[in-house]
Amino acid sequence: MGKKYEMGNIYFKIIALIFFAALSSAAQTGQTNQRKGTLVVMITGLKTTSGDVQIGLFDSKESYDGKKSKFAGAIIKVESVQVKWVIKDLPYGQYAIKAFHDQNGNNKIDTNFLGMPVEKFGFSNNIKSFFGVPKFDKVKFNFNRDAMSIKVVLH
Repeated sequence: MGKKYEMGNIYFKIIALIFFAALSSAAQTGQTNQRKGTLVVMITGLKTTSGDVQIGLFDSKESYDGKKSKFAGAIIKVESVQVKWVIKDLPYGQYAIKAFHDQNGNNKIDTNFLGMPVEKFGFSNNIKSFFGVPKFDKVKFNFNRDAMSIKVVLH
């Protein structure tokens, strides 16, 4: 009984080792195969075809608040009264967008003597901001489809 028992025990250990190695490999593969899709961002509300539209895509409150880098960004030359930005292979998750029409190309949003913006700006969920930048929780949206389109209206 001793040798037969030892052989059975060895086979069991080998099978268990293969099984756990396969599970570990599957878990690692799942982490690298995060679902991704394509996000199309339409920026509307432009009144002129001068300058650029600058867009920031943020994946956390920290990046939205400027404490970390934005997830992605684009500067798109204005050629009509709307601008389209296509982001491919975007991981599923929560995001927020800030955008403004940089009419004079100075890479900043211009303000009047009271500090009020004179160039149009907007946020995801089309939240209007009268007193400062809206909170991340107000402008965040869930990106969870293979293809999704959102519209940001500049005010």
